[in-house]
Amino acid sequence: MFGYVRPNLTDMSPEAQSRYRAHYCGLCHAIGARHGQAARMALTFDLAYLTVFLGSLYEPEEASGEGKCIPHPVKRHVWVRSCVTDYAADMTIALTWHKLLDDWQDDHSLPAKAASSLLKKAYARVKADWPRQCGAIESALRDLSEVEKRRDPSPDAAARCFGELMAELFVMQEDYWANALRAFGYALGRFIYLLDAACDADKDAKKGSYNPVLLMDRKPEDMRDTLEIILGDASAAFEKLPLIQDEEILRNILYSGVWQGYNEYLHKKNKRKESEVEGHGDESSSTAGRI
Repeated sequence: MFGYVRPNLTDMSPEAQSRYRAHYCGLCHAIGARHGQAARMALTFDLAYLTVFLGSLYEPEEASGEGKCIPHPVKRHVWVRSCVTDYAADMTIALTWHKLLDDWQDDHSLPAKAASSLLKKAYARVKADWPRQCGAIESALRDLSEVEKRRDPSPDAAARCFGELMAELFVMQEDYWANALRAFGYALGRFIYLLDAACDADKDAKKGSYNPVLLMDRKPEDMRDTLEIILGDASAAFEKLPLIQDEEILRNILYSGVWQGYNEYLHKKNKRKESEVEGHGDESSSTAGRI
């Protein structure tokens, strides 16, 4: 995952902030309890959103508590945990293990290889418990790798692969809501992939790496309209689901939080351009003075 599906805390009520942090800490707590303390480093905003989302839909019984942890050794933090949290913890391991393998295969990262070895048994347990989801992850990532290797000319080919991965991730169980959840996950996955591609476009252009935004001959700052259309598909699926519990958190993230990474990237890019312009201006003035 990419870490874009995060809350906009400045636009969230104190009560919702506390509730979100409890979910986030609960996911961290579940990862550690189910897969070992070292695995807690895999915690992401994206899977915390999955926890809140599915918890809002199914409203399972929650356990709660408070405690300290290595990142927060002084202050005690409240956490909430349910069967949905445990599911998100398992999916965290599945996605992280594949990401580490990808980093080792693509960049020969020794830390990634070592970390993937530590999670190998944990992933085997997760795959045994959730064969459909893990099979979908493996299939989607394999297809995504092929798209990138053959440099598929379709700008949406890679995004569709990630959309299919996310579609299955949001379906914890085959039930009445499965089709609506797949529709939401698919659209959100496409959005996340293209958003990440937009933020990486300048870097990928220099490296000559595959990037669908470059295939469209678009600049990152020109991608907002396209991204809004795709997010609109996710929003349409979202509005069809009876998501009442933690509704403020879910809407905050979907309609505001997911844009923060893109906005921050564009802000930094504009700052760099301004600095470059100012630098050239200073150089011109200095040259003029010498002449």
